[in-house]
Amino acid sequence: MKKEEVIISQGNRPFWHNIMAAFFYTVAVFCVIFFFFNFEFSLNSEYAVRQLDYIDIGAFALSGAFYFSLIQTYYFDFKKKMYKHESAYLIFRLGKWKEMPLLEYISVFKKEEGLYEVNLWHLGNKHFKIYEMFDEDEAMNVGKKLATTLQIDLLDATVANDSKWIDL
Repeated sequence: MKKEEVIISQGNRPFWHNIMAAFFYTVAVFCVIFFFFNFEFSLNSEYAVRQLDYIDIGAFALSGAFYFSLIQTYYFDFKKKMYKHESAYLIFRLGKWKEMPLLEYISVFKKEEGLYEVNLWHLGNKHFKIYEMFDEDEAMNVGKKLATTLQIDLLDATVANDSKWIDL
């Protein structure tokens, strides 16, 4: 029996991601503080460039903090035939419910050296990237659990040009 609702989420970030995000947030805040405390109106171009360096470093740090704070979640409601891809950043959540396409199969493939991706394919040769990980066994386990939960097929594409369907 197919479940009526399925949630696929990155869940909580690992502890080291939280540490990295905190570090980048701290750098960004200090760059803004240094910018405003050292700000003077000047026509000297060297001074202006030095001041803009604080903004550049702060923007870089903020993008790093954003990367380590973002959580992706997919919601599937089979009863209403709707899905939502939600991006959560701190307390902000973005995403809207859309009509669900016909789901075809799950694939696990080797994207690059040591990186495996789990995708949920739907009608029209399109897919949702559900998960990325560095462990092939973990990727296959996630693929098997999803395929079993959604009652669809699983394609093992971890070996280039040698894809095979997995019996569940």
